[in-house]
Formats: sequence, C-alpha cells, structure tokens
Amino acid sequence: MSREDARSDVILAGATTLFGGIVIGLLSALPLLPRRGIAAIVLDLLWIFVLTGLVPVLLARYRGDRLGAFGLDAPRSGWRAGLVLVVPVALLGVLRQFVAVGASDTALLGRVGGAGFVGVGPVGALLLGLLSFAVTAAGALLLTGFLATRGRDAFRSPDVPLTELLRTFGIGACGIALVLGLLRAIGAAQLLPTLLQVAGLAVLVLVADRVVASRRTAPRAAVLTPVAVLAAAHVFAFGGLFRGDLLSGLYAAALAGGTAVVAAVLLETRDRAWAIVPLFLALHWWPSCLSPLPMEFFAAAC
Repeated sequence: MSREDARSDVILAGATTLFGGIVIGLLSALPLLPRRGIAAIVLDLLWIFVLTGLVPVLLARYRGDRLGAFGLDAPRSGWRAGLVLVVPVALLGVLRQFVAVGASDTALLGRVGGAGFVGVGPVGALLLGLLSFAVTAAGALLLTGFLATRGRDAFRSPDVPLTELLRTFGIGACGIALVLGLLRAIGAAQLLPTLLQVAGLAVLVLVADRVVASRRTAPRAAVLTPVAVLAAAHVFAFGGLFRGDLLSGLYAAALAGGTAVVAAVLLETRDRAWAIVPLFLALHWWPSCLSPLPMEFFAAAC
C-alpha cells in the first residue's frame, strides 16, 4: 500500500476513535433515542463499535484487504500460542474484582457476571454481558490490528528486532505506569489496585517475550502507531490535557499502550499473529485498564 493511503487510513480510524464521541454525544441528545432500558444499553454498545471497529472494517473492504488489513492473514494455528497470555489477564481481572467488591461468585464470570446491568433480570444481564463482551473485544481487536498494520506502511521508520521493540516499549510502559500510578495513589486508597494493574502488565510483557522468541524485525512505526492513538484515546476519555484528570489519563494510557505494544509485536511475528485473539478475548472477558479501549466503554472506572 502507498504511504499516502496507509496514512489516510490511520488518520480516519484514529480521528473516529478520538473525536467520534463528540458527534455521538450530539446524536444521543435527540429526543427520539431511548434513554433507559435494554434498548438504551444496546444503542450504547452500537456506538462503541462505531467508534472502534466500524471504520477499520469499512476501510478494509474499500481497499480489498479483508483480514490482511488487521494483520490476521497468517496461519490461524497461531492462536494456540496466545493461550498462555490469557493467564496473567485472567488473574488480574479476578483479583481486581476481589479488591473492588470483595469475594464474589461472579468474579470468574467477568463481563457476564451481571455487573453494570440493573433492572434487566438475570437472563437479560447474561445476554447483555455476552453482547458487551463481543462488541468490546471485536472493536478493540479490529482497531488495534488495523492501526498496527497500516502504521507499518504509513510512516518511515527503521526496522528493529521484535524482542527489542517488546522489551523497550513494553517494559517502558510498565515503568511509566508505575510512576504515574504511585503519584495518583497519593492520598487515595488506590495503591493496591495500581500495583495489581502494573504487575499484570509486566507479567503480560514477560510472557509475550517468551511467545515471540523470533529473530524477525519490524518497522518501529508498526508498534508506535497503535500506541500513540490508543494512548491519546485514554487521555481524551479522562477529559483531555486541560479540563480533566490528566494524571489518571496518562496512567491509563501507559497501561493500554503496553498492551498495544504486545499486540503489535505479536502481529509482526506473522506465524503467531492470531495469538492476539485469545489475548483480546481475555482482556474483555475480565475488563481492566489493560484493555486498549478506554474504561468509559465498560461503564467502569480505571
């Protein structure tokens, strides 16, 4: 793909995620749209997909790329390598649930545990939980894969060994998140959740380092493009640079950026690109700040 086409795709997908919420906020004010009940929840989930996966899908169809636009035109057997990445994500999600609400039978159930859906009954909560899980996982997977794949061609950058990219930017994101998280925890009861999140990311990076184990190289832009866009989305979700909680936004951006590094490096291995599928399913079955999507998409606080 030409550099101009790839760059325009990155801009369109990134701008939709960053600024599309403003347009959706205006549309949501229309009197004809539902304000409560199941219809309102389903509409919110539709908006989430519009902000994440819809534009990449439309652009992929327009370019005729199909799965190649998301880096998934590789052997599907690679998904097995991603099963080991599920372990730290699942442990973090369950521990985070225990810290937040105490011991609960629904901790292992993650998104389908019924949390966040009030007044819809147990069956309705289960169905909405499954729908929410499917929408957020698909949206995050499509957006991250699309940005990494298009970033490879959109910007000039040197080729760097995959393990070096993972260790430099992945561990760097852990360090930044730790410093920002500790500053954020001063005077607030957030120290334990912060340490859990950072530790979860660090373990995820270390496990991914064992999965990658490749001598392949990749353009640095393939990793930094999704990191930049998704980190900016988290800062915007907390109110931006001047009118919100900048420290929390930067902390969440560092955690999400670390996950984006792992995903982009896995995609660049080619033979293990499908390892990101079980990873993203786990990230949204047990939602946490490690998800590339801002936590506002889960109606929860980071």
